[in-house]
Amino acid sequence: MLVTVALLHLPSQFHLGNQKQEMSDNDKYIFYGGRLKSNIHCGCSSLAALIIQRLKEHGNDVAFIDAVSGRTLTYKEILYASMKVASRLKHYGLGRGSIISIMSENRLEYSIVAFASFFVGGIVIPLNPTYTKTELKHVLNLTNPQIVFASSRAFSTLKSFMSENQSIKFIVSIDDVDNESNVKSFGEFVNCDKDVNIIPDPVILKNDVAIMVLSSGTTGLPKAVQLTHFNVMTVVAYMREDPRYNELSVPIRLLGLLPFYHVYGFMLMLNVCCNRYSMVVLPRFEPDLFLRSIQDYKVTMANLVPPLVVFLAKHPFVERYDLSSLQAVLCGAAPLSMDIELQVVRRLPQIQNIRVGYGMSEASLGVISKINGKPGTVGRVHKTTWVKVVDTDTGKTLGPYQIGEICIKGPLVMKGYYKNEQATQETIDAEGWLHSGDTGYFDDEEDFFIVDRIKDLIKYKGFQVAPAEVEDVLLSHPKIRDAAVVGIPDENSGELPAAFVVLQDGVQELSATDVQRIVASKLSAQKHIRGGVYFVKEIPKTGSGKILRRELKDRIMRREKSKL
Repeated sequence: MLVTVALLHLPSQFHLGNQKQEMSDNDKYIFYGGRLKSNIHCGCSSLAALIIQRLKEHGNDVAFIDAVSGRTLTYKEILYASMKVASRLKHYGLGRGSIISIMSENRLEYSIVAFASFFVGGIVIPLNPTYTKTELKHVLNLTNPQIVFASSRAFSTLKSFMSENQSIKFIVSIDDVDNESNVKSFGEFVNCDKDVNIIPDPVILKNDVAIMVLSSGTTGLPKAVQLTHFNVMTVVAYMREDPRYNELSVPIRLLGLLPFYHVYGFMLMLNVCCNRYSMVVLPRFEPDLFLRSIQDYKVTMANLVPPLVVFLAKHPFVERYDLSSLQAVLCGAAPLSMDIELQVVRRLPQIQNIRVGYGMSEASLGVISKINGKPGTVGRVHKTTWVKVVDTDTGKTLGPYQIGEICIKGPLVMKGYYKNEQATQETIDAEGWLHSGDTGYFDDEEDFFIVDRIKDLIKYKGFQVAPAEVEDVLLSHPKIRDAAVVGIPDENSGELPAAFVVLQDGVQELSATDVQRIVASKLSAQKHIRGGVYFVKEIPKTGSGKILRRELKDRIMRREKSKL
């Protein structure tokens, strides 16, 4: 699952696990974010119809700017090109229910391909262009796309599967890199002579799937999350009323660095086109390109993942650029240290706070977010959504400051996992509550705090230790650039917390003992680093910035085996 979280140091009196229940009403602490002002589907019979309506309304305004070339794309140009691509898709027999994949880094053509697929009634699957052959094989065999639009970066890996995967009719090379019989040119799709005006067929909004996004696969093989037209239209409607956007006094220009193949990046791309914002699109992260794009294109809002917020907080390059246009930073997809949040605000004072949020692919994106709340919180429940915290053993609804599993209900909850009914039933209960797998709590002001993934909690002598809390302490140290904490098996204690640490450039004098002392000076005994300290060049993460803890545990186990 893909999770967006923020951390607060837990008071020493907090315990994870069973809590005494003092509530007479089990539903007393179920929070509802309220209704949206406008109709979610706006009278449109499909997501495609809504996109067409909005693109026509926004006309010749610029939607996307390529950060590298400076090339622009207007809403009108997106609509025109999408219609042509859709016409070509129909020519090749693609229609309602066809599965169409996009395997590319961020680029201007991404929205054109996605919208064309919607226009013919297709289901879009965004894929990571850096998938290895092993990862790609699993995803292709699971989803069986009929056509894949691929950039040159993804082309060579994808091409090797053409003979193995019988579902793929052909690849469309976005960069026109190959002319083989089973590879078609994107130019053929977008440069056809005739003008077209496709009218999308109506769909069953709450049943028909529009997008399938791949879960992060941090605890197992990725699963395909099915999001319906109504799910996605609810996201668009919420973003249209989102106070994080509406309260800014300057025109919103977004930074399009988050990968469009991730649900967070894809929804932002859709938000630009449906809600009339502009976006500067970056194909990759490079420090100078990232900072120069904000400076030169006067970016006012950046949606980032925690590693990029850490970069803003700590990297010396930040001082070389004028980032005064940047008025808001929204952060999601993985844990963010409260100390890092405060460091960014001190370094870039025009940003009053980091607008942290919480969500997951299975809930179509975000369900809780902070506007101007206190540091450490992920904020309050979004409109359209119900949230509760339940005891992980009894399932009873918990009250303030009681730590349990975050559960979500409402129109943002996915239809289910594709071809995996068992996993769907394990995640969504009979009453429609989506069990997130994340632990958290809320305070007296109805602000929520996320503790950690249930499966990531370290069991030390009966205590449950949240890795993210220990990571928060490590990241607060000026000599540490990044950190991850995992539990390693121990015969006497169950598990021992172990730390992987990335030092700031040029730092050499920090020892393993120093790292252990940093944690021991701020956290109680059960949270101390007893499983060892490992200095590494980087922490392995998903494209959304989520730590791959399984990989780190495997490294330790391989090292221990090599000693035998």
